[in-house]
Amino acid sequence: MSDTNRGAYRDPEKNPRPVYARLGDRVARIRVRTLGLIGALAVLVIGLVTALAFLRPDARDDAAPAPAAAPSAPPVANANGQPMPGPTPASPPVAQAQASSRFGLNAQKLLDEVRSHGITFSDDDAAKLVQIGDANVARNQPDLTADDPQIRRQLTQMFPSLTDEQAKIETSCLAEYVEREIALQHHTVPPDERDDHGG
Repeated sequence: MSDTNRGAYRDPEKNPRPVYARLGDRVARIRVRTLGLIGALAVLVIGLVTALAFLRPDARDDAAPAPAAAPSAPPVANANGQPMPGPTPASPPVAQAQASSRFGLNAQKLLDEVRSHGITFSDDDAAKLVQIGDANVARNQPDLTADDPQIRRQLTQMFPSLTDEQAKIETSCLAEYVEREIALQHHTVPPDERDDHGG
């Protein structure tokens, strides 16, 4: 018996459900599959993070806690005027002296200036010199005499070992330094530099 319809074209089977219903079923299957994949991935990530948390060495058992960082201080300039890290309790006395200046005096420049006359001053003396400098900048007297009595009195009180000649030299030196600092603050020229005889 042979089938005469064999190999002949047949119409596809008709699905009695409308097209939009079939599309809804397909979307529902995709959603379920996607949600399943996302859930499996989330479980995998949580398991991995938990495993890493238990496998890593605990730093709290091995080392002591790190000390807190010291608070930062304003920048300090070296003798060339370049900024350096601010002072800490372990900083050199010059940096600490500069940080304590009310008028931002450069302690290293001041110390270098008073040392330039051949009189020995230690780095520890920078704080005393800055204190004298601040006190006289606060006077805001732009033209000081070379033998200014206040500066001389402050110098001899802070440095009683200075001879009269050394005190005279350093009084003149500090007076010039203070004049320059006051001029710098007021954006003017120090009086000794205006003199026609060269100061």
